[in-house]
Amino acid sequence: MEEKHKQIGIFTIDESDTTMLYGSYYQTLMDVPFADEKRAVRVWLPSDYDFDDKDKRFPVIYFSDGQNLVNKYLTAFGDWHLDRVAQSLLDNNKISFIAVGVDSPRDDVKRSDELNPPYIPERAKKMHPIGDQFVDFICDTVKPMVDELFYTKKEKEYTAIGGSSMGGIMAFYAATRRKEIFGFSLVFSPAFFLYKKKRWQALLEEFNISPSDEIKYFFYVGGKQFERLFKNLTKYTYNYLLSIGFDEENTKFIYDKKMKHHEDAWSTYLGDAVKFWLETK
Repeated sequence: MEEKHKQIGIFTIDESDTTMLYGSYYQTLMDVPFADEKRAVRVWLPSDYDFDDKDKRFPVIYFSDGQNLVNKYLTAFGDWHLDRVAQSLLDNNKISFIAVGVDSPRDDVKRSDELNPPYIPERAKKMHPIGDQFVDFICDTVKPMVDELFYTKKEKEYTAIGGSSMGGIMAFYAATRRKEIFGFSLVFSPAFFLYKKKRWQALLEEFNISPSDEIKYFFYVGGKQFERLFKNLTKYTYNYLLSIGFDEENTKFIYDKKMKHHEDAWSTYLGDAVKFWLETK
């Protein structure tokens, strides 16, 4: 890569050892308003991103757990193989997008606090959830910076939020909190089960979701081992959306009973989710 493209604003190209095969990866460390330590923000650019073509713009999907997207060396669990999925979408479906990830803390308690809506769930009463601050950091700090430095499609319909497990509940909440920003929510294995059913039912009403929000939702959950806990309230949430006027064009639910709670499962259905978001645009 040309030297002039190795630094883009405060982002520097990541030239460390990686399992990534396609695209290019930039990173920076940023102060965040909800934690003492700086946090890595990572931008993955697809293989058809052309620095000399400013007219070619790309949809953007923002993720929690940014360390888990394309490089297994950054995570103890495995990665989403996002670069491989994206390259397949480009080759076979002419779909291309930018991915932005905000790293989550390694401490599970801190991570859960950052990625949970600002409501204390009955099954995790010791939490101090600050998910509203995390969402606003993406919308008010990260997105404007990414839109300024990279060739993005800034409009709501081309802006998505995604995550898995605690990140899944964050992605769902983010779309309800900042309806003016996000046009798509990728909700994988969301930890809705932390809330008892009646409490979650009340929160769904409080979120004031409507088809008129012009947001698409894609739910996925597996059915093996620990992952079985995630099914019931995820399916309930999907059915709730159908009951208030959503249809198969703006919400989808996939259940795979063979899948565990793991990045390999989320990688398997990432392409389906992105196609649901962008294929008709």
